[in-house]
Formats: sequence, C-alpha cells, structure tokens
Amino acid sequence: MEDFRRLSDKIILAHKQACEESNAEVASLLIQALEVDLTAIGGIEIDHREATEKLEAAFTLHEKLISDQME
Repeated sequence: MEDFRRLSDKIILAHKQACEESNAEVASLLIQALEVDLTAIGGIEIDHREATEKLEAAFTLHEKLISDQME
C-alpha cells in the first residue's frame, strides 16, 4: 500500500473511488478541492513526474465520468 502524505494524494484517491461508484456530484466536489489544493501550493513542480501523472489521470477520469453521465 502506498503512503499518502500529501492532501492532494488523498483527494485523488477519494476522487477515484467516487468515479468508480459513479458518484459524479462527489467526484466534481473532489476535483474542485484538488484544484484549490494545487492552487494553494503553487501547482506541481516539473520534476515530480509521478505526481503530475496522477493529477492528469484524475482529471482524465473525471472527464470520462462526466461524459458517461451525459449519455
């Protein structure tokens, strides 16, 4: 099991669960919380590639959930 120290990691994990449960309302609130957290810390530095990939995956997953909900 991974050690999640940053709040953003915990939000991403909760967002993934919300998406898996097709809970678009909660997923949207979590993605907003993630954006606020990233803004507060000044974003992700370029040399943190794994963190950037996790963020991109979360936003991609969110877009897919919203798209699927609209169908």
